Amino acid sequence: MDHEDRIALFLDYENLALGARDHHGGAAFDLRPIADALAERGRVVVRRAYADWSYFDSDRRMLTRNHVELIEIPQRMGASRKNAADIKMAVDAVELAFERDYISTFVICTGDSDFTPLVHKLRELNKRVIGVGVEKSTSALLPPACDEFLYYDRLEGVEIPAPGNVGAGPPARRSPRRWSRSRRPGPPRRRNPPATSTASPSSSRRRWRDYRAVPATR
Repeated sequence: MDHEDRIALFLDYENLALGARDHHGGAAFDLRPIADALAERGRVVVRRAYADWSYFDSDRRMLTRNHVELIEIPQRMGASRKNAADIKMAVDAVELAFERDYISTFVICTGDSDFTPLVHKLRELNKRVIGVGVEKSTSALLPPACDEFLYYDRLEGVEIPAPGNVGAGPPARRSPRRWSRSRRPGPPRRRNPPATSTASPSSSRRRWRDYRAVPATR
C-alpha cells in the first residue's frame, strides 16, 4: 500500500516575489528549489498561486511550466488587493482540507503572520503544515505555528547574489531608499582655509585662568 504523503501547495505569490526581490539584490523568485524540497517529503497533487497577475506578468510562464494553477485576484477600486488574495487563499485551503481527505500535508508559502490562524485551523483538522518564506520578510510568529518551516533563502538551488556582485551586469531598478544611499557624485567641495586666531598668547592664558576660577555648579 502506498503511504506517500499527498501535498497541497499554496503560494502567496506577492509576498514571496517581493520578498525575494527586495532582499536578494533584485533576483527573481524561482519555484524549483521549493518543488525539489517538497519532492523529498511526498507527492504534490495541488499547486495554486494567488496574485493580481497583471503585476507579475513575466512570472506566469515560470509557474505554468511547474504546473501551478494561477488564481487571479484583480485589483478593484476601494478594496485591498493583498487582503483579497489572502482571504481567497485561506478559504480555498480550508475547503480543500474538508473535501480531500487524502491530502495530509499543506504547504503555505508566505511570510505573512496573517496566515497564522489558517495554520492553526489546518492543524486542528489533523493536517501537517509546512511553511515556506523569505527569511528577512517572514514574521517571527509564523514559523513556530507550523510543523516545519523552510526558509527559501536556505534551500538548495537558490542563488543569492553576493553583495559585491549586485551591481554587476545591466543596472537594476532601485528602490527610493537604496537610491538615496548612492547619490551621484557632485563637484568637489571647496575647503575653507583654516581659521587664524587673532588673540595673543597672553590673552589666551588669561581666559584659561578665568575659566578655571569659575566654580562648578551642581
